Amino acid sequence: MGMGIFDRHLRTLYLAGYLMKRLVQQLAKGPHRKIEIMDQMEIIGIGSLPIITIATGFTGLVMTSEIAWHMDFALSNVSMIPGFTGQFVVRELGIAVPALLMVSKVGASLTAELASMRITEQLDAFKLLKIDVISYHIFPRWAACTVATVCLTLISIAITIIIAMLTAVTKYHFNSQEYFNTLAQFINSWDLVCAVTKSAIFGTVIPPIACAYAMKCEGGAQGVGQATTDAVVTCTLAVITLDFILTAIFSAVL
Repeated sequence: MGMGIFDRHLRTLYLAGYLMKRLVQQLAKGPHRKIEIMDQMEIIGIGSLPIITIATGFTGLVMTSEIAWHMDFALSNVSMIPGFTGQFVVRELGIAVPALLMVSKVGASLTAELASMRITEQLDAFKLLKIDVISYHIFPRWAACTVATVCLTLISIAITIIIAMLTAVTKYHFNSQEYFNTLAQFINSWDLVCAVTKSAIFGTVIPPIACAYAMKCEGGAQGVGQATTDAVVTCTLAVITLDFILTAIFSAVL
């Protein structure tokens, strides 16, 4: 039974790779379905903004307090809070948190939507009408998810740093100008390039995996639930694994 589950996941990941190939081909050749992409940008991007704003705001608050406590305990000095906070946010936390939130919100939604279409035979209707489901349904969501993830990551980084700065100013008596001057010594443009690159890759891989599990869905409502669970777990593992690989590559190159 264990090998059967492993084989099912392997076949699904193979389908995800095929979907990725088809999506990249359509990106290169068209049609690009710009109106549908903009609609999905509103649903995926703006729809995810509140939860990402709240989550990253509290992340900046908690992270500053924790870093300050440990620095004060170990060094009896909190002057380096801006540098440590800024690097941690721009290189890791400000990228990983939005990506994982996109998995739980957007990845789950894509899987449930497409899996429901499969068990209600809407995908079969697309075939009868000679409509390519990848071009018509998946591509706009993939393109929108990629762009939205990058935008939300940049917003997440900005919000986290602002909340961290406000925490440092109100709780640890920093001056805001002093905070940003110290921050600028630890963060450069390459850090932002790496952040954008990582977030774009995360946004690119989530929809194909989610849609692959949906297209392999079987067994009615229970199957939709199982496909959604499998997609979220696999997307989460993919984001964590890619984060480790990309961080290692950027650390070696830069």
